Amino acid sequence: MKFFSCCLVLFVSLVFSSLTVNCAELPQTVDIKSIIFDQEQGGGESITIKMSDQRQPKIFRIKGDTPRLVLDFPQTLYKGKNIIAFQKGQLASRVRIGVHQNPVLMTRVVVDLSAGREISYKKVFSDGGNSLTINLFSAESKKVEQVKSETASTAVAVEVTSPEEETKESVSPPPAVIEEEPVSQEKVVAAADEGKPRLLEITFDDSSNKGEMVVFRLNDFYPPAVSAVEKETPRVLCDFMDMKLSGDVNKDIFANGKYVERIHTTLHTDPDKVTVTLDLTADRDYDLQQVFFKNDNLFVIIVNELPPEVAGNSQSVTE
Repeated sequence: MKFFSCCLVLFVSLVFSSLTVNCAELPQTVDIKSIIFDQEQGGGESITIKMSDQRQPKIFRIKGDTPRLVLDFPQTLYKGKNIIAFQKGQLASRVRIGVHQNPVLMTRVVVDLSAGREISYKKVFSDGGNSLTINLFSAESKKVEQVKSETASTAVAVEVTSPEEETKESVSPPPAVIEEEPVSQEKVVAAADEGKPRLLEITFDDSSNKGEMVVFRLNDFYPPAVSAVEKETPRVLCDFMDMKLSGDVNKDIFANGKYVERIHTTLHTDPDKVTVTLDLTADRDYDLQQVFFKNDNLFVIIVNELPPEVAGNSQSVTE
């Protein structure tokens, strides 16, 4: 294994060459092909999710300072970007997508809504149920949207919900059950441990020209111990000591990036720590950069491939 180091304040680079990765076959499921954002007339916005076959999600809303609309697609797989930002979105700022393996295979699509606004939504199935569109509209455009729904000639029935009331119509496929997120025991414990170190969120972003980024959001300045492992699977280990794990953390992310294939999180009790493992693709020399944005409590690992001339001249410091 080869290592380079370049020490700056809160910045370290690691270099190593990787071996072959054996990828387990995923179960045959419905694929989410694309997620498309669009702005509608009258100030509304829409998010269209296209699938390879029919799949009915479970939808629920999370209120508070960071309101969200959550869509859980059972037995569904997604291989695109984990974060899709809406540059011109007024009602929704982005969607975050994660694939969960436990207890069952599920793809969760989280729509981050604008805070401080009364936002309603309606869902529309089309293409025989293979396409789902979530139409968002604010309280100001609510009456306009209701009139359009009543007068528009369409072959697709819809379900409209708002924060205060819910109007249900006959839909095809049958409507998903709308319910508030249950309060789990894990969240009760997290509230009691609010002042302790906690990992709040992990996201993967391959949209930057600086490299593929794994972003860790914490509740304070708690950078991990980072190490590289070169065995059957090239990996990067991030050990967060004495760390609590938020219930919202996606513990298994299939990144399917050029460099980062998978990100999985494990909670240990002896000693107390959270280990986040990055499985990397094979047969490459990697340059890993660690950066901590202290004001935002963000720790970022940037993964790049080392240029061949640099990799060839690197000196081994460990066997």
